Amino acid sequence: MSPRRTDVLLCVGVAAVLAVVVNSHEGRSGDVNPLAYLWALGLGLLMLIRRSHPVLVLVLTTLGFFSYYAAGFPAIGVAVPIAAALYSAAEMGHLRAAVVTGTLTLGLSTAYRLADGQSASFVVGYEFVSHAALIAAAIALGHSVRVGRHLRRRTEQVSRLLTRQGELDHVAQVRDERMRLARELHDSIGHSLSVAALYSDVAREAPDGDERDDALELVRTSITDASAQLRRTVAVLRGRGTFDAEAGLDQVDRLGAAPTAVGYEVDVQVDPVDVAPEVGAAAFRLVQEAITNTLRHSNGTSISVRVGLQEPGVLGVRVVDDGTAVVPPQIRSGHGLSGMRERVADLGGTLDVDAGPHGWVVAASIPTTPETSATGGST
Repeated sequence: MSPRRTDVLLCVGVAAVLAVVVNSHEGRSGDVNPLAYLWALGLGLLMLIRRSHPVLVLVLTTLGFFSYYAAGFPAIGVAVPIAAALYSAAEMGHLRAAVVTGTLTLGLSTAYRLADGQSASFVVGYEFVSHAALIAAAIALGHSVRVGRHLRRRTEQVSRLLTRQGELDHVAQVRDERMRLARELHDSIGHSLSVAALYSDVAREAPDGDERDDALELVRTSITDASAQLRRTVAVLRGRGTFDAEAGLDQVDRLGAAPTAVGYEVDVQVDPVDVAPEVGAAAFRLVQEAITNTLRHSNGTSISVRVGLQEPGVLGVRVVDDGTAVVPPQIRSGHGLSGMRERVADLGGTLDVDAGPHGWVVAASIPTTPETSATGGST
């Protein structure tokens, strides 16, 4: 029901109740005074502005109550005429004003009636208690309605916030999944295709047929690896596989085959270290990307790979080549470096990529047992 309709019904209800009360009391003493009904109508009409001017309604109702008695109309009690105004003030948040007004009105009315010589046992012992209870009930009801409304609003607000948070979490999850997929495609398939392209150049420039055949065989192997990685990626997207099923510390040695085949001197040393699967996969991908960048951009002739405990609980990964000590701009702005940083950061580690005195250096420190699994780890 709309607030306006509620106020109209309350207006009619208050006027009707007061009219009945007036009629019952005045009917006992003779003809009903029409002004008493007008007074009841006026207090009812005040309910139409109770939301916008609750304190004013409270004041006018109190003044109307005392004016009623000052006009000499028969007594109709205290609580009934002001109950609706007290309720409205409490409902609109003016609890203190309602309590003070109700207390003062009840006190002044009681004092006046005692001073007028009415029976103390009746006024204090009977009517005071019933009137006080009705006044307290009206105020308590108004306050409880306000509190209930506030709680509903807070509940709805919390529900909206939770829904919004769920939507944001879903968006973040989708974004992270897309970034992870992009990283896996770049690191795995991108590496295989880069090696295939490199071997294609070797085959084109090979001076004899045997060397050309060997290079083409390596091209075929690299493309086969890329196809296998693509199938695994599709399986992950269909929920039937993991990205890094074949990536781990025990597989790092085989990454030296590609640069060796094209003339690099490769020294790979991997210490036997017990690490979490996602850490081993990240170390493998880190070495793979570093070697890929060397094959693409370095003019060096040797690559050194070191993987082992840097300190208790921390795995160190270091890849160095002897090319020109400059990090090419395409590496700084490319997806590979961003992917490496994301992998390491997800596991709580650090990554440094820079040009050292003897070439390009990739160095990472990764906790062997991260508290949370990496976003780019196994699925």
